[in-house]
Amino acid sequence: MLAKRIIQWTVAFITLLSLSALAQAAQPLVNSAWLKQHLNDKNVVILDVYDGDQRAAFAAGHIPGALFTDFLHDGWRVKIGAVPGMLPPPEAAAKLIGGFGIDNNSHVIVVPGGRERADFNAAARIYWTFKVLGHDNVSILNGGDKAWFADASNPVAKGATTATPKKFVAHLRPEYLATRDDVKRALQTHDAQLVDARPAGQYEGKVKSPAVRVAGTLPGAVDAPAVDFATPDGTRLADAATIDKVLAKAGAKLSSPQISFCNTGHLGSGTWFVLSEIKGNKKARLYDGSMADWTSDPKLPVANQPRG
Repeated sequence: MLAKRIIQWTVAFITLLSLSALAQAAQPLVNSAWLKQHLNDKNVVILDVYDGDQRAAFAAGHIPGALFTDFLHDGWRVKIGAVPGMLPPPEAAAKLIGGFGIDNNSHVIVVPGGRERADFNAAARIYWTFKVLGHDNVSILNGGDKAWFADASNPVAKGATTATPKKFVAHLRPEYLATRDDVKRALQTHDAQLVDARPAGQYEGKVKSPAVRVAGTLPGAVDAPAVDFATPDGTRLADAATIDKVLAKAGAKLSSPQISFCNTGHLGSGTWFVLSEIKGNKKARLYDGSMADWTSDPKLPVANQPRG
């Protein structure tokens, strides 16, 4: 009798764990209809991501309950040594996240901000930050604010918003993060495909970002620009057929480990999101230092480098 009850308790406990895991699962993308339905859910926290300090634009109209965050200046990316755009130390990132009233039970909805052109890649970088810090209950609002405002029936709030800080505990998951040493190993062993998320001109070494020392790309990298995965206005991901076409053209190997990169891990986040969250390659990682980090060492090789 006791053995039977132990089995019953064990089954119940496993079922509870399974239900808990399901409760923490989140769709990578949600639409405005979903958000409208869940707008007042207790654990939903909406982060409206602007690529710069545009508080006036946010105050003029935003999704009710949304919190403003400045992707460039709030601390989502930090300068480490001479390299900009790096992942903050886990304790600093946890403090930043907790300041928005987010704890480990929150379902975070990351909203690409701006009515005219939402920056999906900034939202993807913040989404990746949650993932690498061990928080899976995070989604991106596809279409961002522009999609929300396009439906006249959706409510709109005005003014500034604040949050009561909560405690967020980070659990770093290195499997989401690629380092310079990981890239070196990939070049030596070919154990991971390198995927350049920048525009073709930068991949080909014809132009360069001020953030990198020299033009060019990582040796052997394929080119899958983040911009090609978005709609022309940049507000949402393109349709599945377009995404597949871009990946096929690049020769993306979705069944093998992949490392997405760009100049400072911004565009690379958008391409990582497609590889990992849309196409399901859980062996895809983001090199947050990207070419800014790589080219900071003159001894490291660069392909497509213009001849002097």
